[in-house]
Amino acid sequence: MPAIEPTASQAGSAEAEMRFPPVTREHILHCSYDYWFPKYRTSCIRSRIIPLTPEFISWMHEDGIILADEGNTRDDTAASGDDDDDWEPSFSTSTHPPPPRDEADLDSDSDSDTDTDPDAPPKPARQPPDVRFPALHAEITSAIASLDGAAAPKLNWSSPKDATWISRHPNTMKCTSANDVYILLKSSSFITHDLDHAFDDTVIPNNTTTTTSTTTKEPFHPVLVLRAFFNPLPSLEFRCFVKARALMAISQRDLNYYAFLDGLRPQIVRRVRELFGTMRFTFPDASFVFDVYIPEAGYNEEEEDDEDEEGGERKVLGRARLIDINPWAPRTDTLLFDWGELLGMRVARPLLGSASDMAEVEGAADGRGLAATDGEEEETEEEEETEEEEEEDEPELRLVEHDDPAAYNFSSPQYSAHKLPKDVVDASLAGQGGIREFAQRWQRITEGRER
Repeated sequence: MPAIEPTASQAGSAEAEMRFPPVTREHILHCSYDYWFPKYRTSCIRSRIIPLTPEFISWMHEDGIILADEGNTRDDTAASGDDDDDWEPSFSTSTHPPPPRDEADLDSDSDSDTDTDPDAPPKPARQPPDVRFPALHAEITSAIASLDGAAAPKLNWSSPKDATWISRHPNTMKCTSANDVYILLKSSSFITHDLDHAFDDTVIPNNTTTTTSTTTKEPFHPVLVLRAFFNPLPSLEFRCFVKARALMAISQRDLNYYAFLDGLRPQIVRRVRELFGTMRFTFPDASFVFDVYIPEAGYNEEEEDDEDEEGGERKVLGRARLIDINPWAPRTDTLLFDWGELLGMRVARPLLGSASDMAEVEGAADGRGLAATDGEEEETEEEEETEEEEEEDEPELRLVEHDDPAAYNFSSPQYSAHKLPKDVVDASLAGQGGIREFAQRWQRITEGRER
């Protein structure tokens, strides 16, 4: 049988994959929320960033969960009023009274079943969060109150989107109490990845030695981010790809067809480019991926209506809001593009320096960071021509088309692979005996709760 030769597109894609730039630890840290939020705060959603203590990280790695008695929690901290520039939706979110304390520990029986050493000292009783780390618990409670009583949690990079099935506000990340936050974080595989595997597959830069990079590498400080909760329109969420400080591509995030989006193409590109203009020479890495939400102009924005060529009414989009920054790495989902395409895209005027190297680029005459003098009229003219060319080079915007298979919901629900508790999965892998033992233990737990 003759060998099958790869097509030109396959060969190009494979070549692009070989040219994938190495991902460093610093690049991952630059995408951490607590790193970039202070830089672009006026373009972000109102947020509170809370450093996490070693006690909390240890608690996150433990099996089971005991919730806090929030009836005894008092908020003695006044809400901060220094976030006038942070954006939040114009509508308010409703709050609910905190649920009763859940005293059931799903793993309470496992210790006694496996502890076979009669001489071993008794294990200390597990304590609820408000007792184990009271200061952090009070800070979380206070932060939620300062965000009008409802917040969406995340850690440095990831949100617990895979755990909304267990939320007490069904299918949302809405949290009106610290207990809501604990339930989502403890049930999320994405959060576990942030804590334990954020720097997997990263490499040491070529310009540093192994000894130096090991002793001077930037530390990782886990943080809890609480953002003002709102229900975004999934149709107006987009992922944007930056290569060599050039905005190359924009992809619709929600893979469903929305007929009205096609008429908003110019506005989408314009709003994304406006936001990217504040990031191009200030983000330290030349290539990265960022997510935006572009609300309708009704969100406390004064926008002039765009002219409608067809003479009818037309939606007007407000300023793009920065939601996340993701690494230029295989771990980032490219949605309607693929990495082979993105890596193969040609950048007309690539800029690869760090943010400090780009300090004078905005006034550059030749695009290489050399500032033009007042007497260099010819270079100034070239600069104007370059700016005109840049305005003509628009990023490629991809939307789900009507006949696109992605527009039809034939696949399983998003994050469906994460919707079973780990105990159930482990029991199923152990066969019938494991399922039977789990069912018996669950029956004992539920009967105890009823009593």
